[in-house]
Amino acid sequence: MGFSLAIDTAEISDRLSHLAQLVCEANDEALIRSALNDVGHIQQWIDNCKVALTRKLQILAATTPRIQPQQVLASAANISRIDAFREVSRAKTLGAFPQLEQAFEQGRIGSAHIDAVARATHQLTEDEKAKLASRSDWLNNVATHATPDNFARAVKSEVARIHADGGVTRLERQRRDASLRHWIDRESGMFHIAGRLDPENGLRVIGKLDNTVERLFHAALPDTCPTDDRKHGHLNALAFLELIDAASLGAPLTAGAMISSPHARAEVSVVIDLHTLRSGLHEQSIVRTGHDTELPLETIRRMACEAEIIPVVLNSHGVVIDIGRASRLATRYQRKAIEAMYSHCAIPECKVPIAQCQPHHIAYWRDDGPTDMNNLVPLCTHHHRNVHEGNWRLKLSMPNRVLTVTYPDDHVSTACPTSSKPQERIPYE
Repeated sequence: MGFSLAIDTAEISDRLSHLAQLVCEANDEALIRSALNDVGHIQQWIDNCKVALTRKLQILAATTPRIQPQQVLASAANISRIDAFREVSRAKTLGAFPQLEQAFEQGRIGSAHIDAVARATHQLTEDEKAKLASRSDWLNNVATHATPDNFARAVKSEVARIHADGGVTRLERQRRDASLRHWIDRESGMFHIAGRLDPENGLRVIGKLDNTVERLFHAALPDTCPTDDRKHGHLNALAFLELIDAASLGAPLTAGAMISSPHARAEVSVVIDLHTLRSGLHEQSIVRTGHDTELPLETIRRMACEAEIIPVVLNSHGVVIDIGRASRLATRYQRKAIEAMYSHCAIPECKVPIAQCQPHHIAYWRDDGPTDMNNLVPLCTHHHRNVHEGNWRLKLSMPNRVLTVTYPDDHVSTACPTSSKPQERIPYE
């Protein structure tokens, strides 16, 4: 079991010198980007070194049981146990996928690509891992042509294809792995509650929390609510207590919130194209829950039997056709239309999931801006604040919903919704 460092150390030395100079002198975006490019190449070399050294630790551990690679990595590199586990997982994953290892050594893919494979294979059986390993050539081709995020989606799709039961067995394992624990923090005296749920029940719980937050605090926030980044967590805690009280009084807990928007009324919302729902996964399948989690297709079909199915019609540009309503807040159907087009915040390069975004009026409601689809885009909390308080100017152009953002320094950037912009092609064989 070996690992070579294919990256030229002389190049790394030159980049270190260049980076040291830029860190001191960089005063514009171009120079900062150049410095970050150096950081990326140096980080790639460091990641290669870590994998090579982790491999050596694994070899030593095979003959010397007292040596525990994860423990040595955590203490020697001054990293957390979770980060040390990730380093060991990367080394094991590369060993199982030789083509990816070669691309990693050559700097053509990064550690984020390897982590995507490690996450996807974590709960696979040995037979399933062997099936995925037999697709190493395809994985290598995709990894070298796709961003880590798009590669992760491709790997998830391939894992779904490998599952003989469409992921149902994995969901059953996740259900059995559900847990909830609580303890009291000795320093603060506060109760801590931590748990994990399978994707289906997790989406249901989040939906109920979001709906309760909207019902309780839409008109006004409580006096106890922080104004910083703790706000959302505080409201969730109060909503959780409300749900517990309602359950103890025997009140029905049937009113849920759409996962991808805290103001909607559906308990769980899944965006799926009709062909996939009817006939199964295909190369152009669209299946989104608003969160970075997945449900088996058969589970979605079962949910569809019990749920309200709302058809969304898109034009040739992938834009939802909708008629505005004379109300300040976006309607339930407008919110569903927005989530059909967007998977994350509309601001360029922002990847905050749609579940954490709210519809924003391009032309403000107070300035007679209409509540219709041609005037609404989803924004995360951070960018919503930038627009309202940071003097960011937004313009939405039809028919393909090109959003133009003009920043206070007059720099301009543009973006399109997920479904209407050209997607990065992922080769499939």
